[in-house]
Amino acid sequence: MTPSWRELAGIALAAALVRLVGAWALGGGAPFGPDGTGAEAAVVLGGHRYPLHIAALTVAGSARALSLLCGTASCALLAWIGARAGLGTAGGWLATTLPLAVYTGALSAGDAPAHAVALLGVALASGGGVWCFIGGALAVASVAVKPIALPLLALLLLWPRSLIGAAAAIPLALPWLEPLVDPMPGGGLLGSWWPAAQGSVPLEPGRWPDLAAGALRAIGGAPIWTGAGLLGVALAGAALRGRRLAAAGVGLTLGMVCVAFGDSLQPRYLTAPLLAALPWAGALLTWRTPWIRRGLIAVVTAALLWPTGALITQLAAHRAGADPLAGVPGLPVLGVPAVDTAPLFYECSTEGATQMHQRAAELARTLPPGAVVEVTRRPHGREGELTWPLQAARPDVRIVRVAP
Repeated sequence: MTPSWRELAGIALAAALVRLVGAWALGGGAPFGPDGTGAEAAVVLGGHRYPLHIAALTVAGSARALSLLCGTASCALLAWIGARAGLGTAGGWLATTLPLAVYTGALSAGDAPAHAVALLGVALASGGGVWCFIGGALAVASVAVKPIALPLLALLLLWPRSLIGAAAAIPLALPWLEPLVDPMPGGGLLGSWWPAAQGSVPLEPGRWPDLAAGALRAIGGAPIWTGAGLLGVALAGAALRGRRLAAAGVGLTLGMVCVAFGDSLQPRYLTAPLLAALPWAGALLTWRTPWIRRGLIAVVTAALLWPTGALITQLAAHRAGADPLAGVPGLPVLGVPAVDTAPLFYECSTEGATQMHQRAAELARTLPPGAVVEVTRRPHGREGELTWPLQAARPDVRIVRVAP
């Protein structure tokens, strides 16, 4: 089944409106996202780890604009995939207001673009024939945008022949998969995606029980606002609607993410497994009677706006206090469910980030040629909020980082 273009347009419009409001609520100022400032500077400086992200940024103009566009497209693509798989379009509607999907779509980061490339690959694979192979290869290519979208490759199991194209693309993708298949212990997340296993691939069976226990703690401890409970709904949908192999693949990827990160699992890492599960969760809302189906989808989609609003308004309030020049609007804060905003904020920014950008612009105008600028290191390399835009504007300036 192919969804109507009218419905796809409606999904895209709803997704765009929700994400635009979310982005506005989070404020302007310095790019707000895990890798926004560095990626935007890399358009000029080059040398970024994920070249397809930078290529897309060059066209979009800003990391946030790219996320808004790609987050919107992902919702329509999920509806297309669900319909082509016989699961209905409800998964795409759910994605329009799912908290983590809205959050990643409103950030200046590579998450939403990577999700969109992976989902576009799956959508192409649904066309059959040679498109199966092209789609599988494109889905794997999403790792060159950001490997955070890897769990979405489980959707290729809906069209198993696409795995041939995916397998053919893996050798080309290996440079971006090294932290997974050839990790560097002690190198942080850039060096290893196995923090729960002390940075190394857990090949010894004796380590598996502890890792499994950590994975269960990670799943059970996921905050309610993430919508992680939809994973259980998706399993019920898979049991009722078939295609169990593909559904099992989604469950396996979720398990792998949780095993790899264990107690270090951040909510954002659940976004791709949740998006992959939405077609099955949405399958439970697919009824033969059109008005019942539309009503159920509308109710559940609207209900997800509450935790999304809680996430965005609480995080916006935190940012307003930590980065007062960011221009965060003074919106009422939804306090329930409670969101631990501190780790989310420090994942995306740092205190006074907008002031640091303004300082970088001032230094770029006033420093003499070949000047040396000394900056104090911040956690997660966040001194880059000053150094990256300064280097992009003035490559002749030498940066010296000192311990705090």
